[in-house]
Amino acid sequence: MAREFKLADAFLKQKADEFINLIDRDIVEFTDRGYNPTKKTEFTNARDAVDNFPSDEQLEAIKIEFTAQKDAARNALAKTMRTILNMAQNVFGFASAKYKEFGGSDLSRQSDAELVRNARIMTVTADKYLTELASEGLTADKITTLSNQRDILDIAIDAQAKGISDRDVATENRVETLNILYRLVMKYAGIGQDIFYETDEAKYNDYVIYDTPSGEPEVVPPPVE
Repeated sequence: MAREFKLADAFLKQKADEFINLIDRDIVEFTDRGYNPTKKTEFTNARDAVDNFPSDEQLEAIKIEFTAQKDAARNALAKTMRTILNMAQNVFGFASAKYKEFGGSDLSRQSDAELVRNARIMTVTADKYLTELASEGLTADKITTLSNQRDILDIAIDAQAKGISDRDVATENRVETLNILYRLVMKYAGIGQDIFYETDEAKYNDYVIYDTPSGEPEVVPPPVE
């Protein structure tokens, strides 16, 4: 969904507020052009929909928070896994078959999903060799911690994915909501200009909007001589 305008969101909403009041002021002329209470309600509802929608900054902050939670869960799990790998290396040796049972040791290169899968393998293997690794400090509680941290990361991955998806959908809905308001603002800008063209310059100017972020005409710099 693409934005149909260059106006800043806050300016668009402000201009909608202004036009609703201006049309009330010029209600006789606008009634002659088909404006009625139903159309006013449509206009005010479109304005309120924009006003009530989370901003792009709010939506992005939600996504960032989900990502931060996922990263924190990953870091905690990876730390526990590295400790258990170190225990296994100390007892079995890096090149041993038993060490390899604990899964890949290149944790930092594994994707989030791969790390969760590796943690499942490690949980089973750590429980299998609990007695042999007890001398290195491995306990049933530490294996439980590993399992719990794996579940937390698994949930956080899903939450992050949903957060990103929700943000994308919300952003698209927000753009469509803004586009609807923009169309109405420009519609009534055009009607207002048509009504007061060559009859009331001040009122005509009230309905002039330029499709720039500020709503003002772009100043073209003079050519360099």
